Amino acid sequence: MGITDFSFFTILSIVGWVVVGIRIMRLCDASGVSNGWLAFVPLLNYTRWARLAGKSPWLVLLWIIPPVGIILSLFWLASIATATATKSPWFWAYLIATIVGWLASGVVHDTTQIIVAVVLMVVSIGAQWMIFDPTRPIGGATA
Repeated sequence: MGITDFSFFTILSIVGWVVVGIRIMRLCDASGVSNGWLAFVPLLNYTRWARLAGKSPWLVLLWIIPPVGIILSLFWLASIATATATKSPWFWAYLIATIVGWLASGVVHDTTQIIVAVVLMVVSIGAQWMIFDPTRPIGGATA
């Protein structure tokens, strides 16, 4: 991967981070979850996921163990998707993008890797955009 590819992924990642962060922050505000601005802070944004899913934000400490972090994010996102009535097909799109991205990271190379990564990143961002819908606040979320 050259410097141009790296720059492209960096820009796409930042745009995705901001877009999804705005959605999470607005859903937190609509659902009564405090400190929605934490959606823009790396790692702490998952404390908002936990709160929206009705779980303890201290569970984010388990992110130190990589597979546990992925599994927690999938469970929390499933809970949020169910609570906002956006579970199908967006959760499944996110789940497939996460699994395929994780499995393909060591298998595909060169141009194929770039194409796969871009498609999966766009699917993941789009799925999160739809799941974190501020027009469907979560009534049971705790502040």
